[in-house]
Amino acid sequence: MKNSKAKIGLVSISDRASSGTYQDKGIPSLKEWLAKALLSDYEVVEKLIPDEQQLIEATLKELCDQENCDLILTTGGTGPSRRDVTPEATLAVATRTLPGFGEQMRAVSLAFVPTAILSRQVGVLREIKDHAALIINLPGQPKAIAETLEGIPSKGIHGIFAAVPYCIDLIGGPAIETRPNVVKAFRPKSAPQPHVIDAKIIEPKEGKADSTIIMLHGLGSDGSDFEHFREELAACGAPVEQARLILPTAPERAIAANEGFLMRGWFDLLDTDGIGASDEPALIESARIAERLIALEETKGIRRDRIFLGGFSQGGCVALYTALKLDRPIGGIFCLSGYLPIESADDIEHVGQGILSPIFLAYGKEDSDVPPVYPEISVRELRKLGATDLWSKGYDGAGHDLSIEEVTDLSDFLEKSLVASQ
Repeated sequence: MKNSKAKIGLVSISDRASSGTYQDKGIPSLKEWLAKALLSDYEVVEKLIPDEQQLIEATLKELCDQENCDLILTTGGTGPSRRDVTPEATLAVATRTLPGFGEQMRAVSLAFVPTAILSRQVGVLREIKDHAALIINLPGQPKAIAETLEGIPSKGIHGIFAAVPYCIDLIGGPAIETRPNVVKAFRPKSAPQPHVIDAKIIEPKEGKADSTIIMLHGLGSDGSDFEHFREELAACGAPVEQARLILPTAPERAIAANEGFLMRGWFDLLDTDGIGASDEPALIESARIAERLIALEETKGIRRDRIFLGGFSQGGCVALYTALKLDRPIGGIFCLSGYLPIESADDIEHVGQGILSPIFLAYGKEDSDVPPVYPEISVRELRKLGATDLWSKGYDGAGHDLSIEEVTDLSDFLEKSLVASQ
């Protein structure tokens, strides 16, 4: 049975770490790297075991056959000493070998140390009736783990993880997406591309796209509500004729604040009162979707400083929340008639560099759905979180809708960012 999200087994193989002589560094390093590199959702199964071949074999079988892991990464036990038996155990459970993984790992390591020729890492497949797993032996040192997975872009040496997502595709596993700035996964153009979310994509009328606007709709709406958004912005002076417009549609979910009725929404509203009365797991999921859409545009050749993420109402909430999660700034983030759906900046443990993106927050002073105090509080909290390029404006007489003045100001915001990125 195919997993809905990637399941990754992490196996640290060390006599001393497994006995408690010293703290294991292999699994923490792998988890840190995966969190940095992967955009798509995944889960991890961890094993810390000694250098015993039979135990290693049993662990690899368990992770593939019982845990249904799609990818198994081992660390340690690949040298020439007699206790280094990870390759032997891996080959013993393999159905087919993939020599290229070992060859490329040694090529990466040889750029740093001549002793890389002593490494015996292997990559293999283990295939059972209804499942298959890719198993890769990695070095034991945290720095070497990252170098092997990422490669050395400055020297034109690819890391091995660039080939992992497509390999998982080919053996029937779930789609794995990576952050291109960490490791750019390769899939042939003819191969099916990962599906992020249902979205209407409107290309420029002529020529190639040179920028992208991702627009998230409000609660109970769908992406088609904004299919004329680019023309409206252009009519107000924004140089967006060559922008690709992406209009995702949120899934249906029960909305507690609306008596549990199903509505299209990016997250559940647990209550109509309180700026932070929102469904955090769904917020995180929606922010991840936005981040994946941004990364996908990068793979299409759109520069990051020419990608804009915005939304109306609940969609604007997600856009601001995504600013906290992005690891790097983008061209701009805008929120129309929305707010930052958190109680306090003090509740946020980690803020990504996305907060340094230019931000435009607009709201109606007569909005009965989103009280003006919400965006006003949001401005304060965004600045606490590190936003330095933030423009906020309230509109007299405006309710929960888009006024021509608001669209004009947004057009000015987009023009400023697009001109700066030329």
